[in-house]
Amino acid sequence: MKGTGGAADRFRDLIQRRLLPGLSVLGFHDRLPGSLVASEADGVVWMLDLPVAPWSTPSKICFTVAWGVHVPGLDEIVGDPPPETPTVDTCPISGRIGDCPERLDPRWFELRTLPWPAAGVVATAVSNHVLGGIATDVLPKLNALATPAGVQRFLHLNLVAGRGTPTAEELRTIRRIAALSLLLGDRENAARWLDHLETRSAATMAPDLVAERLAPLRELIAS
Repeated sequence: MKGTGGAADRFRDLIQRRLLPGLSVLGFHDRLPGSLVASEADGVVWMLDLPVAPWSTPSKICFTVAWGVHVPGLDEIVGDPPPETPTVDTCPISGRIGDCPERLDPRWFELRTLPWPAAGVVATAVSNHVLGGIATDVLPKLNALATPAGVQRFLHLNLVAGRGTPTAEELRTIRRIAALSLLLGDRENAARWLDHLETRSAATMAPDLVAERLAPLRELIAS
């Protein structure tokens, strides 16, 4: 959030002096242009960011923790242009701290403009809550997504398939599962998922058009 004083400055100070050192202890040592911090796992990159709520004011910053798992090379396989700068939003899997089926919103943290020494006490408490939440809520999820195989497993388990017209998200997920199979060297499984993608896609467009769009990926699997 832009600003020359008040909560915006306190927020920047919270990040630099408290959160970044704590995140380094948790294993997030890298700084990437598209996120606050990142950590390389086994063939994937874990990304963390701190989106600021639009209802923040000069005297109060509300923010949450966004996380994502980036798989290098996945976009190229599915034929999409890779993002110039990978971000949490471009990751095949992403979420926010506190996400769960029982809650509509993620967990939000609040940093207010206060006089010292109250400001220091509040900053310490907020940083402890943020780092504690990452350690107990986000890291367990990321640990299950430490490899491309883990990402594929998650996408498969969470694939919402129907018998009617597929959603764009369903088709995108099937496409990614097929691409991950190819990335993992399992061409036979990639071909099976591509067949499934062709069948589901045919419910939304002409079969010849579907075949034309999937031809480059089929050639890649066969090569």
